[in-house]
Amino acid sequence: MLSDRPYMREPQYQPSALKPLYWLLGSMVGVFIVQILVINWFQSPYFQMLFSLSDYGVNRGYVWTFLTYGFLHSTSGGIPFHLILNCLGLFFIGRIILPLLGKERFFTLFGISVFLGGLLWFAVNHWKGENIPLVGASGGVMGLLVAFAMQMPNQPIQLLLFLVLPVNITPRNLVRIVLIFELVGFLLSELAPFGNGIGIAHSAHLGGMLGGWVFTKFILNKDFSVGSPDIKPPKWFTSKKTSNAKTGRFRINFTNRKELQKEVDRILDKINHQGFGSLSEEERDTLDKAKDLLNR
Repeated sequence: MLSDRPYMREPQYQPSALKPLYWLLGSMVGVFIVQILVINWFQSPYFQMLFSLSDYGVNRGYVWTFLTYGFLHSTSGGIPFHLILNCLGLFFIGRIILPLLGKERFFTLFGISVFLGGLLWFAVNHWKGENIPLVGASGGVMGLLVAFAMQMPNQPIQLLLFLVLPVNITPRNLVRIVLIFELVGFLLSELAPFGNGIGIAHSAHLGGMLGGWVFTKFILNKDFSVGSPDIKPPKWFTSKKTSNAKTGRFRINFTNRKELQKEVDRILDKINHQGFGSLSEEERDTLDKAKDLLNR
């Protein structure tokens, strides 16, 4: 049965399963508290200068700020909306994708997304000379979102639009909407002559999305192809014997429970040894269809 395999069960939300995610969230809250104490008690800007991403820091060799900026958040205003939104995004996406990736690959994904987010933001805004620092984990959240959408593109999810109206959407369509929003914001607020780049760092978000794509394609799926052409010869050119040899492995009789269980066991063993990202489209479709049939 699919439920007998721990890596195919519904995401486990117990503290023991999500401990790395809680440590990440706790570190961000802890750093935010330190920011408040340093600013309000010591009236010192050095903590922000040392760990936020800015021209000031990079020009002085603070290369670590391309990662550490993701743990800092805006302290302006009474309610820390910036921190709350990023933590919510990390929690809701992280609790799904962490059990699939494991601790090491989860933090690798987050780190690559934060780094590429900071790198793209710096490349776009460095020439402006405004020395406005970048803070926030939004790039990392965007990377998790893209990785989730690439692994489970059609998994139904429900969002609360304006935190009130429930909306059903697939991760693939959600990423498309977010990408359009970020591209428009990037063009109007960071690249346009009249844009000052103050507010939402769209370039960092786009860089984070790029990080999620890079991680999933090259590290998780080990797909180094330039493109994904789907060029096939005409049917009259390919003999039936050759065609069946290529596709027969995945032609499963879903009415034959024994045969279906045997194929599912093979796929689950492959996941256990090589990871979920190693599955082909046919194997993923087989799992999706078999999950309901075998659990009846």
